[in-house]
Amino acid sequence: MKLLRLLSLLCLIACLPALALGETLTLSFLGDCSIGEAIQNKGDENGYTWMLDHNGMDWPFSLVREYLARDDFTFANLEVVFTERTRHVDKMYPLVGAPRYAEALLYSGVDALNTVNNHCFDFHLEGYQDTMTTLDAFGIPHFGSVYVGNKTQGQDLLMMAEVQGVMIGALGFAYPQDSDLKLIGQRIEQLRGEGCQLVVVALHWGKETHALPESWQFGFARNVIDLGADVVWGHHPHVLQPVQFYHGGVILYSTGNFTFGTMSSKVDRDTGIFQTEYEIGENGPVLTGLRVIPCVTTGRGDYRPYELTETADRQRVWNKLIYPKEVKNMQNLPRSFLNSGFVKIENGLPVE
Repeated sequence: MKLLRLLSLLCLIACLPALALGETLTLSFLGDCSIGEAIQNKGDENGYTWMLDHNGMDWPFSLVREYLARDDFTFANLEVVFTERTRHVDKMYPLVGAPRYAEALLYSGVDALNTVNNHCFDFHLEGYQDTMTTLDAFGIPHFGSVYVGNKTQGQDLLMMAEVQGVMIGALGFAYPQDSDLKLIGQRIEQLRGEGCQLVVVALHWGKETHALPESWQFGFARNVIDLGADVVWGHHPHVLQPVQFYHGGVILYSTGNFTFGTMSSKVDRDTGIFQTEYEIGENGPVLTGLRVIPCVTTGRGDYRPYELTETADRQRVWNKLIYPKEVKNMQNLPRSFLNSGFVKIENGLPVE
């Protein structure tokens, strides 16, 4: 019996991914990506899909593609419905793109998409299912759990990927409530049980156009990290919001718009590529740094984000990521972050 247990243990160890010891693992996080436009603007000259038709499917990410190709794994929030349907919910901006435009994501450098947000059901459940079918047809990894009350509606998908021998897991929730913490915790536990050494929790939350998170989000983020998450990655406000650290975890409250087919004049165009850096050791990945490549995105007639190069512009973006007050048990980015957009992390804490 002992021999059988030993053989089982050796088999399990042999099946684990080989860690690239001493290497650095870099994960990138992008904000909202809408590969399409509001249905009332569908096909308009100089609109998003018009630009794809006239400039090629590699157009939207062409000015930042080098950064997304150089990292190890990139996450983005997909905020559009890939469908040919026209029946939509009664809202101001139902976001849509024909399924063929999903090809643009193949040239983006994005490795996985969160698909759960306030636009995923713009064309009802059937449109949502069309999006899932389209992404699967293109072989694009995606994840997200859609809940109405305590019942799933649509799909309930987790994602796992092996990168440099490190197993990464991800899950997504939209408009999370305290009652969702149990569901989030169950999924984190499942990912950990399946060997994930890093877990990303995508949360579509917060108030649109607000530059700061709401007070309840601090406690919710702490709870998610206490449940076992390494990164809380937020989106929805369409503007950048601050970054904080808690118990070795990173909290990105809002990563803004990245490439968006329906840009309101009220939306701040500042955005960025948020990168968490880990050193791969014998005990797995250890957070060692956070870097933000400051960018600005463009609207009608272009839609491409690009890196800012002037010092004042770069610091304007970085300054938006420093929370102006102290929050109990949480750490803000230090002022030294304004010098380079990078902060070193030691023992889970940012170093001045």
